[in-house]
Amino acid sequence: MKSKILSVFAVIIFILLLPLFMGNSSYKKPNVYYQVYLDGNYIGTILSESELNKYVKTQTETIKENIRVYKLRLEAIETFNKFSKLAKGSDNLEKVIYLIDNAKSLKIDDLSLENLNTYYKYELYNLDSKDIINIKDYIEKNDIYLHTNDVYIPNGIDIKKIYTYNDEIYTVKDIYKKIISEKSCTIAGYKFTIKSTSDTIDDIVVYTLDKDIFGAAIDKLISIFISDDEYAAYVKNNQTVIETTGSRIENVYIAQDITYKAVNVSVDEKIYTDASDLTAYLLYDENHKEKVVKVKAGDTIESMAYANKISIQEFLISNPQYTSKDNLIAQGTDIKIASINPKIQVVEEKYEVFDKNVSYNVIEKYDANANQGNIRIVQEGEQGVERIAQNTKIVNGEIAFVSPVSKTVIKSSVPKIIVIGTKYVPHIGSLSSWGWPTNSGYTITSYYGYRSAIYGLYNSTNWHSGIDIAGTGYGSPIYAANNGVIMNKEWGGSYGNYIQINHNNGYYTLYAHMSGFANVSVGETVTRGQIIGYVGMTGAATGPHLHYEIRTCEYYSCTVNPLLYY
Repeated sequence: MKSKILSVFAVIIFILLLPLFMGNSSYKKPNVYYQVYLDGNYIGTILSESELNKYVKTQTETIKENIRVYKLRLEAIETFNKFSKLAKGSDNLEKVIYLIDNAKSLKIDDLSLENLNTYYKYELYNLDSKDIINIKDYIEKNDIYLHTNDVYIPNGIDIKKIYTYNDEIYTVKDIYKKIISEKSCTIAGYKFTIKSTSDTIDDIVVYTLDKDIFGAAIDKLISIFISDDEYAAYVKNNQTVIETTGSRIENVYIAQDITYKAVNVSVDEKIYTDASDLTAYLLYDENHKEKVVKVKAGDTIESMAYANKISIQEFLISNPQYTSKDNLIAQGTDIKIASINPKIQVVEEKYEVFDKNVSYNVIEKYDANANQGNIRIVQEGEQGVERIAQNTKIVNGEIAFVSPVSKTVIKSSVPKIIVIGTKYVPHIGSLSSWGWPTNSGYTITSYYGYRSAIYGLYNSTNWHSGIDIAGTGYGSPIYAANNGVIMNKEWGGSYGNYIQINHNNGYYTLYAHMSGFANVSVGETVTRGQIIGYVGMTGAATGPHLHYEIRTCEYYSCTVNPLLYY
């Protein structure tokens, strides 16, 4: 019974398969289609994968043409605005047309005319400011397409070949719209990864259209922090040999590990097509802002950097026309102010040999016979010189580490030796006795009171506020008449060089026409008989003499006759 059933089943199968073996024309082959997935999600089925790629390129060419047209439009608008200003009107088309007609006589360039023709061709006068903003945004977003012909479907697209009897398919246009609504197309480029040197900071990823752009940006970055001449000599291995002093670069490298690979990059990413732009990104923040300030009278590079809270190095980087903080900057000059935030550490290792001045020591000795406050230099100090050799590690232009190599004394320093008086001297003068202010052998040539004119210096009513003492010789010493404190030591017009002493007992003395001062200072206590200056003829004087006054206050109006006290 079981065998009979199997036989019947075999016959049925044979009957069903018989048309195949007999070449039945009614047999239908399955369709070969392509299912499209975006990030693992099915979005539709298409007839041809190659047609989708072709359509992407077609749309790219449309975008490129739109960008070209929009750029022409913006140039045309700028030209129209320029002509409008020449026509002294913001909207006066008749005057602008007049300028076009007379362009040759007005010496207006052909390029401007071409832009104006573009203006009228596209009827840009119908665009409002919002349209212009949208055009600029469109150009900024899609400008990368102008730099490449290799445009591909977005990353995350997976296309699977299938065999199916289902005839439901999408057009490549419909699929493209679905894809673009989710993700942007990609272009062939390079992904550079700058490895972080810290566990708390993420790696930095940079995309470029050409791998050489990154290398050129690194070279520019190096040239910012290292002198071009020094770096070129290092690269060519022809640095100057150090015979006495000098420096040489031992090594230059980037501190971070950098890797790269060829990838398809989404056009939504920032893709660098210019080395200068990439250098700016690596040097500053991605959206760094710089301000411009004008140099004012008295400004220096150092003062401007401090006032704007940037380092001198940042000042010099943003204003490469200056090479040192000591450069002069002209009043009214525009200066760029920007802070740097380098994403790459340019390391320079140098060996340096230089001579350095060594300060001298000051040795103080004390003299109990000299008055307090009296300081006498018995030996002037001299700086020494040492030759220093050291290894220096410089990161982004700033010294990070110094390792000493050697130190040689070229010239020993000489200490400065001073003697300081320790003897206590009363600063109050005696009321009972006064010392004479000059050497003996003197002659009083003019007394206290009114006197007649001499050599035209005075008139018949001229008041003489002291006594003139002559005959001791030019340059002979002048002595303090009493203990006291020097309150003035200066040039005083008709007095010439003079000293005034406060005796702290109600009296003051004044000594004028000095040829020079002794080693005394304002505020110093002097003793009766101490040399304070030398006889001369400075100021209004007809010959070498000392004009000597005693006062009961510090002013000219308080003079008394000095001879009353001797």
